[in-house]
Amino acid sequence: MTTFLIIRHGRSKSNEHGCFTGQTDVPLDEVGVKQAEQTASYLYKNYTIDFLYSSPLLRACDTAKPIAKRFNLPVRTENGLKEIDGGAWEEKTPEQILRLYKDDYIFWLNDIGEARCTGGENMREVQTRASVTLTEIAKQHDGKTVAVITHAGVIRSLQCLWQNLPLSEMKNIPWVENASISVVRFDHGFFYAEQIGFDKHLTD
Repeated sequence: MTTFLIIRHGRSKSNEHGCFTGQTDVPLDEVGVKQAEQTASYLYKNYTIDFLYSSPLLRACDTAKPIAKRFNLPVRTENGLKEIDGGAWEEKTPEQILRLYKDDYIFWLNDIGEARCTGGENMREVQTRASVTLTEIAKQHDGKTVAVITHAGVIRSLQCLWQNLPLSEMKNIPWVENASISVVRFDHGFFYAEQIGFDKHLTD
């Protein structure tokens, strides 16, 4: 069995401004840096982490750095952990996306699990690549505890898998907060979520 600590990156500059970020590379903002430090401190006090993986996007790597420092671990990056490719929506506000790509965006708002970003990915593709990546990591590190820094869309799509729900139910699953921690076990080819979106370690 492999234990995953699935962590959403801290607040980024795009989160702060409300833009659709996708795979646009943006750093953490001041709040996000603090959240990353608080998360690293909480993990150090409560877990033994054997390996650390991250999406290669800057906001995830910035969140991984204080964890890597606390546990004296290298950060291993995996493209399968990236956020959704937002295509033409990236770096645009919701108002801009609605004006320019109305039909696609309304579909997204009504059924995110089945919708596709204009010129980008859909959540099924995100779920597939992320679950394949986590499965490979689990097979490499059986019996270990692995911290994984990734993104809200990735985690939300994976929750459907962990809870044996179709992606059409993704619209009913709330986003996890920035720098929150989800505890997931991988055993005999299946994922089991023990805790989703823990964020009590964060302070204002």
